[in-house]
Amino acid sequence: MRFSSYNIFTAPLSNGEHILLNGLTGLMDTIDEEAYEVVSSYAHEDVLPSEIMDKIEVIREHFLERGYLTELTRDEELAKAEEIAFDMASKRDPDRWSVVLVPNLGCNYRCTYCFEKEGGYPSQVMTKEEVDAVFKIIKDRIGPGENITLYGGEPLAKENKEVIEYILKKSEEIDNTCFAVTNAHDLEHYMDLLGSKKISSVQITVDGPREIHNSRRIALDRESSYDKIMKNIETALKETDVFVKMRINVDKRNAPYITDLLEDLDKRSILHSPSFLFALNAVVGVGELTLVNKELMQLEESVKKQYPELEYDFAGRTSEINERIYPVVCLNQKFPLKVSVCGADIGLRVFAPDGAIYPCWSALGRSDDVIGTYDETGTVRWNPGATEKWNRKMVGYKTKCIRCRFALICGGGCIRPDLPNEESANMYDCDYYYNQFEDHLVKYTDSFLAAGNDSCRSTKNKESDGNEPRAEDYQKSRGDENEK
Repeated sequence: MRFSSYNIFTAPLSNGEHILLNGLTGLMDTIDEEAYEVVSSYAHEDVLPSEIMDKIEVIREHFLERGYLTELTRDEELAKAEEIAFDMASKRDPDRWSVVLVPNLGCNYRCTYCFEKEGGYPSQVMTKEEVDAVFKIIKDRIGPGENITLYGGEPLAKENKEVIEYILKKSEEIDNTCFAVTNAHDLEHYMDLLGSKKISSVQITVDGPREIHNSRRIALDRESSYDKIMKNIETALKETDVFVKMRINVDKRNAPYITDLLEDLDKRSILHSPSFLFALNAVVGVGELTLVNKELMQLEESVKKQYPELEYDFAGRTSEINERIYPVVCLNQKFPLKVSVCGADIGLRVFAPDGAIYPCWSALGRSDDVIGTYDETGTVRWNPGATEKWNRKMVGYKTKCIRCRFALICGGGCIRPDLPNEESANMYDCDYYYNQFEDHLVKYTDSFLAAGNDSCRSTKNKESDGNEPRAEDYQKSRGDENEK
């Protein structure tokens, strides 16, 4: 018997206890310092010494049930991890899609880091017939109330308004709204289409204060993109009920100026709007200019110091991770596990105006990644070879990833099959889980407990005094409700 290779244990909470989470079962407990010393000290032993087995006798069965202890060898547990991943993958519904429409591949910006620039920004706009075809294809694949994403190119360029109005009309017919990823340069032409029943939310990229932003996100008309965007955001927040998420792409060149941007947002009464959120996202693929998570965390601390009351989605992870931690800490459920970071391997469908269907918006314009085509009659011709290439990037197929204790928590990083230097590109994710996730888990749990919600219970490992509780007498642990 040994401790699981997939155990995750943290630094102490403010109450002195430690979190113990298993990456295969999704179950979590808090343990005292003595139990933590045993678990951490013997984490890599293939067989636990008899004196340690005696020491943990009172909680042995509980630890076995929850996956912290195992009778499997390391190779057998690895095989079990692969089995769990493939079982989880098999239960996903390939007929339920997340849908992205690309009304125009052209763009009115020439951003320095744009991944689409190799395609040459062809100015091809979706026709009404193509929109009809797309909605014919997706009507049974997307549930009511779900968002359809508008992407580009630049979806909200002023010349696209007619087709955007038509897309919104078709969306309303199947009880859906839209979310747009936009540079907001022409947003003033869309104010009448923004709001909860139409384009309910927008994601807008701003990369720093005026001078920094304008040097990175360059408008074709050479107008100050920063001033135009800010004016449009101010108007949208005042005159509509659209939700605005500002994405700030950060690398070592613009990181020192982010607080300057926030100061300007504050002066403009944008920063504290209840309909506004900002997210910091590291730019990858820029070599030594890429920020590692430690540097991002330092940036976060400077933001917190300046605006302690501010809510934001740090590094694009805060909301996603908190949403997964919440049911564990607050509702006694299992930690939600996943086998991929997005639906690109099974259910994400990106419809381009040239009749191509892609599994991911980062694949736009790449002929090798076209998984199918559609025509104006709504007929789809799938490319089984290309589809299979993406399907086989689920974490269970990734022989290195599946050995990691975070495999089913992380999901395995970007799944683009021909991603150049994939391991390096995904090091940002690896860095976060190895160096930041446990701290995040501690901070979130502590904040929950500090709010007076004392339901994060303990599993104690005590020396025998003749009055120990049985394993079933221990206070409630994370995940009990999911086991009923």
